[in-house]
Amino acid sequence: MEFSLGHISFRYSPKLDYSLRTVDCSWTSTSVVGLAGANGSGKTTLIRVLLGELVEFEGAYRIDGQEIRDYYGNIMPDFGIGYSPDTPVLDEMLTGFEILCLVADIRRIEKEAFDRDLALLRENLQLGDWLYTQKCSEYSSGMRKRVSLAIAFLGSPKFTVLDEPTNGLDPLGVFGLKKIIAGKKERGCGCLVASHVLDFVEKIADKVLLLRNGALLYGGSLEGLMRSGPGARSLEEIYCTMFGS
Repeated sequence: MEFSLGHISFRYSPKLDYSLRTVDCSWTSTSVVGLAGANGSGKTTLIRVLLGELVEFEGAYRIDGQEIRDYYGNIMPDFGIGYSPDTPVLDEMLTGFEILCLVADIRRIEKEAFDRDLALLRENLQLGDWLYTQKCSEYSSGMRKRVSLAIAFLGSPKFTVLDEPTNGLDPLGVFGLKKIIAGKKERGCGCLVASHVLDFVEKIADKVLLLRNGALLYGGSLEGLMRSGPGARSLEEIYCTMFGS
């Protein structure tokens, strides 16, 4: 699939300033795209446009050339997009396993595929016995994030949107998440990762979108961005130079 944003602008009210300003960018579903920017730069707004939560935008949003203006919430199932939000919302009365079973039913994932996916996710996301024995109301922030990521990846979506996926994860969880993203990419299933952890973005992304005050400051390959300045620099150094000026 190809995602294309053409002159996308959005504001939450006519009385407010624009949260997105004529954003132009594109990428394929086989890419791992890093989305970065300061608080209030428009990252969450951009994600909400991509997922069809915001439809009253200016400009054109297309997937595989098909113009998207989704008033019915069909983008994710129609195009096979998984999603893990910054702050997971889970049914507090269910265990994580029960939620994953419900998701599997909704997505019509066969038992063999479900068991295979769950084994991989348990191994890499450190999903312990608590997944089966404890209700979500008893989960820590890290446990909730792990379940949210498992929901996003369950059923092998064609593309996954991850908003601050490392929040609440310990080093083992972060390492496992990197392995999942790399494995999915090898099979042609990319993701968009919005994160303030630029070292993480640098290790996983092949394309980077940098937003400042709703405008796209840079949208292109990570390699091209890293070559743009003199000397060997990290993404964090480049980011601080661009945003500190």
